[in-house]
Amino acid sequence: MPWQWLFVTPSVRDVEEMLDYLKGKVVETGEEDWVVEANGFGFRLKVTPFVFPGDIGEERCLLLRVFMRENGEFTLYGFDEEEERSVFDQLQEVRGVGHRTAFKILSRVKWEDLIELTLNEDVSTLETRTNLSSKTIKKLVLELKPRFLKKGWKIEGKERLGGTVEEVREVLSRLGYRPVEIEGVIDDLWNELVKEGADVETWVREALVKLGGGV
Repeated sequence: MPWQWLFVTPSVRDVEEMLDYLKGKVVETGEEDWVVEANGFGFRLKVTPFVFPGDIGEERCLLLRVFMRENGEFTLYGFDEEEERSVFDQLQEVRGVGHRTAFKILSRVKWEDLIELTLNEDVSTLETRTNLSSKTIKKLVLELKPRFLKKGWKIEGKERLGGTVEEVREVLSRLGYRPVEIEGVIDDLWNELVKEGADVETWVREALVKLGGGV
């Protein structure tokens, strides 16, 4: 049902971006769908099997991603953790992967496992667990791995490039640079410094040159 009662003349993008979370009472649970009642309305959300189980009558707050078609039909996805929602977003940035495929993947592989398997380039395990083709998995790994590293995600117990980038973010933040400036300079330097295997000191020095705060 369209949401005319909530919005006057919203664009699809407006609706998708303005809804961040839903807080209400769980009234129905299924393998992939929950119904959460809020303000007298029942919202049906798609959730992965890894979302912490909800008991009927329990108050829950779920992070949202909303996808709405021009005809007013929409799909709500609910997440327990910001990291899971972020991985969901990253998946959709891969060419040919939409929200349905992203949800399918996260319903079969927990987000932490997906990060680890991707960083390890474990194509065989990903292929088996997602039931996607080897070609599709190789494309996912190729496009997701650098994105995961840039987010600062790393494999437990191993030194990863992602940890270096996260340290760079922290240093630049302490120096007073805004997040948009930090992400911009990381994007500018990424290909060159990743190829060189640069350490934190080199990253920060080159970043400051780009930002006009160093020589």
